[in-house]
Order: sequence, then C-alpha cells, then structure tokens
Amino acid sequence: MSTRRTPKKRAVPIAPTTPETITVHTDHVRGYRKRTARHADEVVFQVVVEETDLWVTARAGLPDLPDRIAAYVTELRGQIKAWMLLAPDFRTSLVPVPTPDNAPEVARRMAHGADIAGVGPFAAVAGTVAQMVAERFAPVSPDIIVENGGDIYICSRRDRVVGLLPDPASGEMIGVVVKAADCPVSLCSSSATIGHSLSLGVGDIAAVRARDASLADAAATLFGNMLQGPDDVARVTERAATMAHLGIEGVYAQCGGRVGIWGNMELAVA
Repeated sequence: MSTRRTPKKRAVPIAPTTPETITVHTDHVRGYRKRTARHADEVVFQVVVEETDLWVTARAGLPDLPDRIAAYVTELRGQIKAWMLLAPDFRTSLVPVPTPDNAPEVARRMAHGADIAGVGPFAAVAGTVAQMVAERFAPVSPDIIVENGGDIYICSRRDRVVGLLPDPASGEMIGVVVKAADCPVSLCSSSATIGHSLSLGVGDIAAVRARDASLADAAATLFGNMLQGPDDVARVTERAATMAHLGIEGVYAQCGGRVGIWGNMELAVA
C-alpha cells in the first residue's frame, strides 16, 4: 500500500461549504449500505439495538450470529448506560474525563481514545462498539467487518476497499484500499454535512485510519472540528502527522472544495 508522508491536497469539483450554506444529509435507512460487496462465502446483515445500528459482513453458515451479536451489543449498551449513571459527565463532556480502572472495558476504551484526541468520550462510542463486536466474534468468523454509522472495524484475510461518502448529494464514493496484511484495522469518519453526530466544524468529511477504533473515531471528531474552512485541510493533515506515534496511520480530509491526504490512504474507485 502506498504511503504519503507529507500532506497533499488538490482541488475537487465540490461546492464550498460555510456555516451559512451547510446542508446536513441524513438517511435513516443508510442507503449507502446497498453498495456493500461480499464474497460468495459471506453474508451481510443488519443488527439494530436501540440507537446502535450495525451492518455486518461475516462468514456464511452461522445462522445464530445476528442474535449473538445483538445480545452482545445489548450487554455493551447496558454497561455504558450504567457507567453514565455513575459518571454523568462521561456522556455530555466535550473534553476528556477521568475514567478509573473499575469502569467497564467499553467505557475505558472510549475514554482512552478520547484522551489521546482531546475530545469527549462519546466521540469514540461508535468505533469502540464496532471494534469490540468484531473482536468478540472474529474467532468464529475470521473475516468480519462491522460498520457502525460510518465507523468501520475490519478483520479480513482478503484485501478490501472501504467506501467514503464525502459528497452525498452526488452519491459518489471514494475508496480506501485495505490490505489483508494490514488487518485488523479501523476507518472512522466525522462530518458536519452527513448524519446526526455532533461536529463543531463545517467540513464534508474527516476520515481516520488506525488500528484502534476508539482512537480513530475520537481523532475523526478532532479533525472534523478543526475543519472551519478550506485552509484548515492542511492543518488537519499536519496535525495527523504529529500523531503518528500515537497510532494514527492515515487521514482523508475534505472541506470547501479542498482535499488533503496523509499517511497510509491508498485511494481507489469505490
């Protein structure tokens, strides 16, 4: 996989985004999932538990897997809810909060990623859940991909292409190549124009690659918040490079018609 060690940016034909013109695209049926490809020995299915909405690619021949995943997600959500009762700031804070060793593992992982990125713990919830689900069921399905609202954790023995949706109005996707040798790995995104998640920026997308999905998710929020205009794209790639030693492997940032790419982000047609 090609690696870019210096920030690169290029103009793309996308209308500039400003706080006054920003349009938020929401799709409760997540239509982009219809474009998910699978191999003949794989199945794709949805698992929904309250607000958690997973799209899972896994080995065929495991008919009880959706129910088992749903039960585990229910367990994780219960642990998060219980911890929120004990530590209310854990849910609402936009900055890191102390999380002791006796907190549930899912909360500790969220807090760890958030602490590195300097954001609130809930910035890492989707990526953390995706990774913990994939890790739990990888022993029965070595090829398992869990997408949680655009945040993805991949365990794969095959090369894959992950689609990014930086311009939902056109429906065009950009692919990121993920080699089997690089797995497991995560790609998480933050956007001010797509979905319901909170972003303090105006960017189209900030996508982060890392082995730790909690870190990738939290860092995507950090970089998304930094995108206040086209000139901030270079700031994001530069900041990502300074965080390489912390586990950031790559970033794709797009705002106001400008794109920046740094790190292990080989692009392909999605």
